[in-house]
Amino acid sequence: MDDNVSITVVLGCFGRNVGKFVFCKGVENQILNIDDHIEHYNEMMDYFDACRLFDKPMFEYSAILHFIRNMQDRFDQVAINRRLWTEMEYQTYQKFVAEHRNCGLYIKLAPAPKDLEEESPEEVSVRFKASKGVKPQVNLRLIRGRR
Repeated sequence: MDDNVSITVVLGCFGRNVGKFVFCKGVENQILNIDDHIEHYNEMMDYFDACRLFDKPMFEYSAILHFIRNMQDRFDQVAINRRLWTEMEYQTYQKFVAEHRNCGLYIKLAPAPKDLEEESPEEVSVRFKASKGVKPQVNLRLIRGRR
């Protein structure tokens, strides 16, 4: 892969209780894994940027419905001759949004599961040694930023 990072679009709800009665405990579903091999990668990143998903999750019901519809309508996968999601997946996401509206919904971006495994805290060990008068150098690179 280039400098692009694999990300996951997550659709979830916060859950809902009325007194001691629990309607829903809260759910998160990974609805789309995106890497630089998917068609329209750059356009999707621009759309996520326009929706400000790199800054914060989306919480408004109508914005979430619009986001799901827009993704399905805009980003057909022409090379494999199918929509972004199958019709059943698309209907399931819409049904989830309708059923969990009272729970409080959100859509957010998260690192793809394989990225999380590669950089798990148990496997990565970083040691810092301070020397008098020497500032430690940390090499950071911008993965995706606001324009």
